[in-house]
Amino acid sequence: MRLNYLALGSLLLILASFTGAEYLGTTISTDGTLLLSGSGENPNGSFASRVMTVGVSELSRIITGEESGIGLSVQGAGPVLFSDYTTGTTLPPAAPVCVFLTADRIHAGNRADLFTSGILGHGTYTMTRVPGPGLSGETLVNGTGIALLGSGAEGNDTTRSAGFVSGNMTVHDLVRF
Repeated sequence: MRLNYLALGSLLLILASFTGAEYLGTTISTDGTLLLSGSGENPNGSFASRVMTVGVSELSRIITGEESGIGLSVQGAGPVLFSDYTTGTTLPPAAPVCVFLTADRIHAGNRADLFTSGILGHGTYTMTRVPGPGLSGETLVNGTGIALLGSGAEGNDTTRSAGFVSGNMTVHDLVRF
């Protein structure tokens, strides 16, 4: 009887390996230690995130396969360590109306990236990211500690931004390329 379950389970694992997850949701409440990481990649971009908490904490994470989006919310009464990095492409410029522009002056979308990392003595860290054309993301940090955040895009217009915050903080960072 157990051999039948083992064979069926093995078959399901093999079949599942041929498909990608369309949706992954995780919810965790603990009074111990929590360590969670996630990553994903498609032709338009990628993301990686890690979170660690010690003490009473709650975590909620959603990763969508088709839209390649990620949402993460962590609240901790003790230390909260977090980091994430997301790449994508900037939206290509609109098609030119002028017939005198040459092909080398018309550029496709270029790379863009977003990142945050930090440690809170206690507090809340929430982020959403949508890698791909028109990379966008939002970061909310509320608590006491340190946080590093930044973004950048390279192409016809190059933009870079980076910031460091420490102490009691409320940070809201919204980026869309």
